[in-house]
Amino acid sequence: MKNQDQIVQEELRKLIKKSCAQPTTDNYNFQKSLLKFFFKAVDVTIDYDKSTISLWTSSSSRPLHDKLYQLKDAVSVKISYTNLEETLKGCLENGPAKSRFYKSLLYHYNNVEQEIANSAISA
Repeated sequence: MKNQDQIVQEELRKLIKKSCAQPTTDNYNFQKSLLKFFFKAVDVTIDYDKSTISLWTSSSSRPLHDKLYQLKDAVSVKISYTNLEETLKGCLENGPAKSRFYKSLLYHYNNVEQEIANSAISA
């Protein structure tokens, strides 16, 4: 029997597959959100034509209350991929905080809000 974390990761894998098959603004935003979370990045840009992911991340180990993001602390990283779907699936990890974030992604990008509204209308 699967536990809740396994079910969440399975549903997230389905959403990743769907997001790679249908290029839309929502799917792009979903992919960016997942990559930002995994890499702890400030900003992410995905270039589908060049098969690259550009990340802006903070290299500073100073506490956040000191200064959130200073330009001199930002580091640009470029990652090449051959299969975006597999790259995104490789970003999935286990843990309570990660599971909560994945649930929020599923709720926001898997049209759960729309399904709840539709079931309320039909009831």
